[in-house]
Amino acid sequence: MKSFVDFCALALGVVFEWSAMMKLVSRDRWQVAGTPFATGKAAIDELVRRWLPYLELAVGLMLILRMATLFGAIVALVMLVGFTVSLARVLVSDQRPPCLCFGSSRPRPISWKTLVRNFVLIAFAITTIVGA
Repeated sequence: MKSFVDFCALALGVVFEWSAMMKLVSRDRWQVAGTPFATGKAAIDELVRRWLPYLELAVGLMLILRMATLFGAIVALVMLVGFTVSLARVLVSDQRPPCLCFGSSRPRPISWKTLVRNFVLIAFAITTIVGA
């Protein structure tokens, strides 16, 4: 069981690191304001646009290096639930904007597969929390 928990933490950490790096590399293309994912509150959208990649970097490092693993997994879970709720809201409204979850490295339209991917990542976060 411990090796599976380690795998989940590592996989989740790598996903968060990749997402953060791709957002930072494509800073001009990655945004929240003016998209279906916007909250409608300019201050919150700006905060997310500016700081989300750095939060993802920190969480990814915690999980990969197994430092503050429980805290990192809890933060990852909260973020993933928020992302998933946002994705579901957009999908239910029948919109298919490009998924810039990984910056501009994979700008395909969001789909129900995107939601399934997030549920798998949520399961990894929960497994890491339980096994920490």
